[in-house]
Amino acid sequence: MSRDTTPPVKQQPIEVDRDGMTIRGMTYRPAVDSRTGRYPAVLLLHGFTGTRIENGFMFVRLARALASRGIAAVTFDFLHSGESDGSFEQMLVTGELADALRMTEWLQHQAFVDRSRMGLLGFSLGGLLASCVSARVDGCKSLVLMAPTTEKNIARHANREGRCSMPDGAGGTYESLMFGTHCLHPAFFDDVLTLDSVGDCVKHPRPTLVVQGTGDVAVPPAVSAEFVEAMKRGGVPCELHLIEEADHAFMRPHWRSELITKVTQWFEKTL
Repeated sequence: MSRDTTPPVKQQPIEVDRDGMTIRGMTYRPAVDSRTGRYPAVLLLHGFTGTRIENGFMFVRLARALASRGIAAVTFDFLHSGESDGSFEQMLVTGELADALRMTEWLQHQAFVDRSRMGLLGFSLGGLLASCVSARVDGCKSLVLMAPTTEKNIARHANREGRCSMPDGAGGTYESLMFGTHCLHPAFFDDVLTLDSVGDCVKHPRPTLVVQGTGDVAVPPAVSAEFVEAMKRGGVPCELHLIEEADHAFMRPHWRSELITKVTQWFEKTL
């Protein structure tokens, strides 16, 4: 039986307040102390209906891989998702943007973080949000967008079939769109269309890696290419890495291994 030779990682659960609600997450820190006591750090933003663990433990593996290479990582559940406060039918993308901005602010003030070497990673809807965050903060030195979706790609689901009735809090009900086991906020699609993630990705230029599976049907390569094309037009240092045949969540061992290797090498180089 082979032994796991990955360097040990320190994990610690966290709770962060935003407007009286609690965001819950996890920090992953290198087990070996740095000379200064501070490390470069990456904030990871999960996708739509996802959690801080993500499909196939993707964010756990990414965070541990980063920490084993001397880069701290923080994962968290957006409000109304996972173990954070709230319920999914109240989720709006602008609310998740506020969560991400709050977590960025929180991370900047942690004693273990080198504020001059902070990165941001987003998967799917988290990629859209990472782009929006990068336009609103100055502290992001490096960016990774994994299969990033756009507002338009999300809005194509607005007319899908399937409805559910939700209590309106006043003794009545309202009709909402059903998405798998979830019901969506009635303003979900109008809300997401108030954002402009492709426009935002060029506002504060920083080295950006876009990772995309060529077999992705949820976010087809042409969708994530919009970010790449916008950054190239705007003179933003950008690299596109295609993983051949990979699906949206990179759910094969060799796809996942390639993803983790590329992302960790990117942050080692750019932070």
